[in-house]
Amino acid sequence: MWRTLQAVGSIVGVQVLAVGVCLLVVSSYRRAAAGWVLPLVGVLDVLVSVQIAWLAVRDIRLAGKGTVGARVVLAFVVVGMPVGAGVGGLAVQRYMNRPVDGAFDSAVMDRDLRFTATEFRCGGKVKRVVVRGTLCRVSLAVANTGPVGVRFEAGVQRLREKEAEYRGTLLVVGRQRRPVWEVKPGAEVRGVLVFDVPRGVVPRSLELRAVADSRGVRLPVP
Repeated sequence: MWRTLQAVGSIVGVQVLAVGVCLLVVSSYRRAAAGWVLPLVGVLDVLVSVQIAWLAVRDIRLAGKGTVGARVVLAFVVVGMPVGAGVGGLAVQRYMNRPVDGAFDSAVMDRDLRFTATEFRCGGKVKRVVVRGTLCRVSLAVANTGPVGVRFEAGVQRLREKEAEYRGTLLVVGRQRRPVWEVKPGAEVRGVLVFDVPRGVVPRSLELRAVADSRGVRLPVP
């Protein structure tokens, strides 16, 4: 019995370590690596847990004791704990990746970029901008508060309508229309962010991001 409890404690410790590594990845600047790090951690978690259980059953057998009870308990723990840790990790990841709440007409931050969005509307036209559906536009100021130059990409900004999302196409600044703008340290770009959405769509929120894998800020559409 003692050997079984020892194995269970070791497996629980492995789960705690795995969850800690996952939280460290999804909450740090290495979040972009989560796509391959998290599956790797999951595989190693299962392999180590199975190894611990196998060694425990072997030790019990060598001691001349029955292993049926230990097998059942350890099988349940080996299967249940990684599954539970995985589900919990996904829930935490979704929560931590949820955009921060913001509002129109107020400055919001994502990493080194400060956004101020105003005057949202759908319909009408922007000169020399062609869309297939309905043109939605947001007056937007993008300021770089960091020490190095950054890129503002229209394509990583999103309009959301229920479960659907639509990416930005261009940021129009004066007579210039570009999908990507370089913003120098301390500089600010002011223009109109353009979206091409299907006809009949009523956007509910705008999500602004410094880069594709950042947490972002969600602004309810007024």
